[in-house]
Amino acid sequence: MSGLRVFIIDDHADFRRLLAHHVTARWPDAVVQQYDPVISGRLPQAFPGADSDVVLLGHPVAHGDALDWLRQLRRTPRFPPIVFLGSGEERQIVAAIKAGAVDYVTKATLSHPRLVEAIGQALAVGGRPDDTSQARSAEPLPQALPRVPGYEVVSTLSEGAVASVYLARDRASGRMAVLKVLRQVPDSGGETHFDRFLQEYELIARVDHPNVVKIFDLGIADDHAYIVMEHCSRGSLKRRIASGMGGEEALALMRVIAGALGALHAAGICHRDLKPTNVMFRGDDSLVLIDFGLAKQAQFRAGITGTGAIFGTPYYMSPEQGEGNAVDQRSDIYSLGIVFYEMLTGRKPYDGQTAMAVIMQHRDAPRPQLPAALAGFQSGLDRMLAKKPAERFQSVGELLAWQPDEVRAAVAVSAERP
Repeated sequence: MSGLRVFIIDDHADFRRLLAHHVTARWPDAVVQQYDPVISGRLPQAFPGADSDVVLLGHPVAHGDALDWLRQLRRTPRFPPIVFLGSGEERQIVAAIKAGAVDYVTKATLSHPRLVEAIGQALAVGGRPDDTSQARSAEPLPQALPRVPGYEVVSTLSEGAVASVYLARDRASGRMAVLKVLRQVPDSGGETHFDRFLQEYELIARVDHPNVVKIFDLGIADDHAYIVMEHCSRGSLKRRIASGMGGEEALALMRVIAGALGALHAAGICHRDLKPTNVMFRGDDSLVLIDFGLAKQAQFRAGITGTGAIFGTPYYMSPEQGEGNAVDQRSDIYSLGIVFYEMLTGRKPYDGQTAMAVIMQHRDAPRPQLPAALAGFQSGLDRMLAKKPAERFQSVGELLAWQPDEVRAAVAVSAERP
């Protein structure tokens, strides 16, 4: 069984060698091909991808714009997933994702973990999952990862201080799954993280909803706790936002997310970390709400997370969560409002140099205004993003009953007709 196959395109030989070193350090059996655009020129229009699992495309190529190459390559049917490596300039990042790159890595800040993460993401959402899952199944388990009975690690999706997430394969069925492994264990001072990790499973297991991630297994192996959950192969909402979407699509997706939140709230659960990267899509394009590591039963004002502690992502945090106060379902509705605004406009409403600067804007800055073409959504957005919880939609049910202004106007006109 062959190893991982990576095709590297970049003008600079030293950088190509650096990338190859990172790849083979993580995947010793990988087959790496290097392509020099300066010497060999542009790839042919019908270039099929050299039977690769992943293509690493560096900017510039042949001293030109690699985005042109990216657009050309993505037009080829069944072309392997492409990781774009560029300058880090925001417009280039957005353009690369819109053109079809599965991930973007900034050359100047390239690190081994970041490149491994990007390749893992490419493998997880790649265009040839049947071939790549077989090719990668032979790679050795990372030394720090315990062997989980019945599962074989395929690639690293992310690594954190508390837990790491891997793409894995069920040895019996061949089904791909996501494996989340807790690094800290109870007898090494990790009781708080251990309890929160197990709580994540218990909370999700209580919710049976088509848009809430499914859990396959939970256990302890080699003194590490782990959760096995379904693999969502079509990437996150973040990538779809970068590609752009219309108002009706944004509204439809917002309503599906709201329905999933409603199922959580009915079980007494607040998500507390709703953001585009925690909204995934299955292979059939159905939406899935994931990552309940920060979830907390709504009726508890204090518990294993500690009173007054701030958890979550500042860009999507409600004013009360940013100040470390108790939160309830209305905080999730606020976070959904931020995500809705980002889906509609392609940008976050509040930004700043530090996390605290963003938190202060959630508390003090005016509610964001939509452009004229999207003004019909403003009334609902204003209710979702009210600074005071009492002024927001009080439940997901209230939110789902809301209709954009133009829809209400059309209904009223229809009712007046004889």
